[in-house]
Amino acid sequence: MIANGTAHYLSTYAPTELLSRLYTGGDELYGVVAPVGRLRTDADGGLVLDGCWRFGSGSDRAAVMAMGCEPMAGRRVTVLVDRARLEVTHPWEGPGLLATASHTLRASGVRVSPADVVDMTDVPAGRPVGIYADPDLFLANMPGVALGLAERLLALLGPGPAPGAWRATYAEAVARNTLARRGLVGMLHSFDALARAGQLAPFSPALRREFLLMLSATYHLGLDAALALAESCDTTDPGIRQQLEQARVDIATMRPHAAMRPSRLVNEGSFTPMGRL
Repeated sequence: MIANGTAHYLSTYAPTELLSRLYTGGDELYGVVAPVGRLRTDADGGLVLDGCWRFGSGSDRAAVMAMGCEPMAGRRVTVLVDRARLEVTHPWEGPGLLATASHTLRASGVRVSPADVVDMTDVPAGRPVGIYADPDLFLANMPGVALGLAERLLALLGPGPAPGAWRATYAEAVARNTLARRGLVGMLHSFDALARAGQLAPFSPALRREFLLMLSATYHLGLDAALALAESCDTTDPGIRQQLEQARVDIATMRPHAAMRPSRLVNEGSFTPMGRL
């Protein structure tokens, strides 16, 4: 899930009263989304929430969603909303996304209580301690989004009935996605085996760099495969054309994600082993 950092911060820094209210009941679940909504005051002085949030991680399983909003009066806020009051405008269908239900959610004039507006302005910028044994493992789920998008397009479009330019493009996208998935899965399986044996020690600098570069390579291979399919498919089917356009928006949204920029993952002047990715 791309945006689940909000839950980590709230569970670490929120007041006890708020946490008790959110997590009452054994089946209470909690979803999170990115800070792109808008909280406003209506004519009666009440608070109203509007916005469209992509990557609504966990939305199908959540009882409460934490909807991040643009700053209001100079303060960063997250609004807690009953999941039933939010509309799913685009259900993600890729295999890598079904498990997280990272759907696109919309709020249109949803009234909220002031008690459900959480001020995040003074929350420390660093990730709360204790979420994972190694904070970089948090990034291990990032490539699954790009791979899921590519796999969705592969299933939607198919290789075509006859050899030609499209079949070649399709075959190359399959190869990219297969290579990326096998590399990522193999690496995570090896870490899992070490962890089960009690041998997963803190990463050395070299291993950490290789781990992050593998994640970045997998992420961008998936996006490249998805982009090639979305840009090369020539169809007159209006339903497929709409899904291709949506895929292009998804790719443009995900590509600049700072966590997966290769330039961020290699220290200037450092040596990166060749042929390891």
